[in-house]
Amino acid sequence: MPDLTGRCACGAVTFSVEAPKTYGACHCEMCRRWTGGVWMGVVCESEPEVTGPLKVWKSTRIASRGFCPDCGSSVWHRPRRAKFPTLGQGLFDDQAGWTMTREIMAEDRPDHYAFGTGAKSFTGWGTLWAVVTGRLPK
Repeated sequence: MPDLTGRCACGAVTFSVEAPKTYGACHCEMCRRWTGGVWMGVVCESEPEVTGPLKVWKSTRIASRGFCPDCGSSVWHRPRRAKFPTLGQGLFDDQAGWTMTREIMAEDRPDHYAFGTGAKSFTGWGTLWAVVTGRLPK
């Protein structure tokens, strides 16, 4: 798996990471408020090498989020027990050849948008169960 690179909108925060070219969309209210839309995250296969002034916000009891304090770009989401974070798909430099494989918290998706990708869709408890049993697609 190749190292992929990316950066925030202003370029102050950069990263390099081993990750698949697949991503998922989260429709939960927290992600929508954090990003201003749907969060599209790439599950990392290694700890990303991050440079720049990343600020961390403990958003809930079970997760924290990293963002650029200069431009406000949402950089990563890290569940407390996750080995590696989930990076924002739109931050990756190479945008060719990506596949959406999953939608989580699908019951929270507003009725004014939908994806026609054929990605697996999980609801709240279904999302949790897929994570626990290892059945959530990468």
